[in-house]
Amino acid sequence: MMKAILSARMATLAATLLAVSAVAQGAGEIDEKAFKSNFQDAFPRTEITDIRPAAEGLVEVELNGREIIYASDDGRLVFTGDVIELRDTGPVNLKEARYQKVRNAGLADLDPDALITYPAKGKEKAEIYAFTDITCGYCRKMHRHIEEYTEAGITVHYLAFPRGGPQAGSAEDMRHIWCDANPDEALTAAKLNNEISDSELAECAAAVDEQYQLGLEFGVRGTPAVYTAEGAQLGGYVTPQQLNQRLGL
Repeated sequence: MMKAILSARMATLAATLLAVSAVAQGAGEIDEKAFKSNFQDAFPRTEITDIRPAAEGLVEVELNGREIIYASDDGRLVFTGDVIELRDTGPVNLKEARYQKVRNAGLADLDPDALITYPAKGKEKAEIYAFTDITCGYCRKMHRHIEEYTEAGITVHYLAFPRGGPQAGSAEDMRHIWCDANPDEALTAAKLNNEISDSELAECAAAVDEQYQLGLEFGVRGTPAVYTAEGAQLGGYVTPQQLNQRLGL
């Protein structure tokens, strides 16, 4: 449902922006001031937070500090989906490559104590980071395999991403889970048995809101959203066999 709403919104955005004319300054350049002004007139609630070169004749436009779209350097055409550049080394998804840089930096700065982690059993072969929501069916399905993941040598780090946002009921439940004395057990109980922790909230609760915002910056649109430690996207729900394959184990 969320994907359909997002697609409809971005389709409307694209159709409207095709009629928005920005003034080109010259080959390979865009008049940022004119582009931003025309964009804000059309979409007063959407802010352009960055514009940077993406490829020849193309610029990357960041919206509200997280959404990425692309525009021709004359400012007349806007592309809201994936843009693939065919390079000598192979095709590159420009949007995914951009997000991977953001994720790599964001994951490196994470406080390990703010995550709910299920460590690999025996020698660790890989780590994954998964944004999760306790009300998400596929998140629950993924968690049923948690022992298979860890027995394969994969450490699983969970980050909170309540799909309804910080005001959702699941967000409040997840704050209690993140503050539980045994958050790994509390998360398992919530996902598999619908049992919600009644732990007292403290500073630990802030991690849920912070990780939700981080997920938006990472381009997370639904859960589960699984990434390598380097920020490469592994997919949504993945079986143990699929995960092993994608990690090259």
